Amino acid sequence: MIRPLHIVALLTLTALLTQGFQCASPELSIAKKAYNQKEYAKAKASVEKVLATEPNNCEALILMGDVNAGLNDTRSMVEAYQVAMKCPALTKDQQNYLSRQLYVAWVSQYNAGISKYNDYVATRSVTDLNAAATYFKEATTIKPEFSEAFVLLGQVHINQGDTTSALDAFRNWWERERPGYEILSQKSLYIGQTRGGAMRVLGTPMQTRIDSSVDGRTTFYKDKFDVGGRDVYVFSVQEGPDDAAVEGWTYNPAQTLIEDERWRTHIVSMLGLKELAFVTYKRGNIAESFDWSTIITTLKPNDPDFMIFRIQLLQELGKGEEALADMRGLVDKSPGNVAYRLPYALLLARTDKQREAIEQFKAVLELNATNETALYNLGAEYKNAASVKQLAELDKKDQNKKYKIDQSYLDDLSMSAQYFERLRKTVKYRDDLVVMEQLANVYEVRQDATKLKSIMQELEALEDQYRTSKEYYRIMAGLYGRSKMLDKMQEALAKGESLK
Repeated sequence: MIRPLHIVALLTLTALLTQGFQCASPELSIAKKAYNQKEYAKAKASVEKVLATEPNNCEALILMGDVNAGLNDTRSMVEAYQVAMKCPALTKDQQNYLSRQLYVAWVSQYNAGISKYNDYVATRSVTDLNAAATYFKEATTIKPEFSEAFVLLGQVHINQGDTTSALDAFRNWWERERPGYEILSQKSLYIGQTRGGAMRVLGTPMQTRIDSSVDGRTTFYKDKFDVGGRDVYVFSVQEGPDDAAVEGWTYNPAQTLIEDERWRTHIVSMLGLKELAFVTYKRGNIAESFDWSTIITTLKPNDPDFMIFRIQLLQELGKGEEALADMRGLVDKSPGNVAYRLPYALLLARTDKQREAIEQFKAVLELNATNETALYNLGAEYKNAASVKQLAELDKKDQNKKYKIDQSYLDDLSMSAQYFERLRKTVKYRDDLVVMEQLANVYEVRQDATKLKSIMQELEALEDQYRTSKEYYRIMAGLYGRSKMLDKMQEALAKGESLK
């Protein structure tokens, strides 16, 4: 589903357009004067002369970025600032200035990408979508240490239908998140954990910052911890009386970041991991998809909706018992949730745990009396149970001609008929061929001539509706043949054979 992105409230950093420099060469002084007078082209020419002879002049490198900003050349500004960041004699104040300037540029590109993506959601304009991709890509080059732009770039690529580029973006995002995940998962920290729980596993925060929403209903906690000699900033949100819940963290932020950037709220998005799991699955890489799913369930164990997909992966990998255990856990946590109990019942049925499956399907009907999937599967499971019993009894009869067949399987057939009849009361299945064939077969075995005749008449009345269906005529030929109505059987066979 395509959803609009929301612009995250980011800390405001004022871009300083001028700096107090030390004594400089005459050419650099000319450049600074021209810059202050907004004569940017002249300033750039002078800075280029300085750098031609002094390529490691930190002041000149920084001023080149400022000049490019004045010329509205964002890309050249960013490139100049990034080169300046590597200047050998860079002071701490200069480094902080550069980080602020790059952050302002990152925010501009990031928010522009979100705005264009939201326009795409409203207009479905490919132009808007492509523009969003451009902005997010620029953001990833400006501040590659900030992961958010990578995951949003991946989402845009998904909507562009470019899954290869999407996977690259999501993997780049994860490479930035992985170190924190690996360390903090060992400490048993996870998304959705209470703030108190985070303190129990990480210890007492070294420092805490607290903010509130404008309406006062939401409180934001930022806690700084020392984990193995590394700084970790954990971000939690509280709404209502419950304890705040962890929504993300920043692990070991880059030393080049200024203090406010290090405290910047960072939500650990599940989107990137889920897309990695889904896309690799669609490409047939089930084992890799399962690996991503394991990370997801470790990172956010209280994400039951994704558990359904993980259980599917377990089944396909031949890990049926693990799948059942995971599904049973969901049902135990939310016994009144049909969305969990129904897949659990289906999984039990697939793993030949028939009686347990029947009980779970019944439990689904107690929660939702018209659930069509439960009704159909109960009809089918009781019919299958009857078939197993009947075959076992016939085997006994073959071995001992005097053996008297136990006909208790007829009770299962009676239950099967009840659920199929309930299913036929729904509009969708009233004239469904599969359901009607199942019912007719039940009545045949039970030798209930009245009900068999009734459903055959109903099927005959549907001929105009199914006149182009070979399956319809196959069903009718079988029913006529077993009822010794040979002329009608031949007619049905002929009509079926005449269809392509």
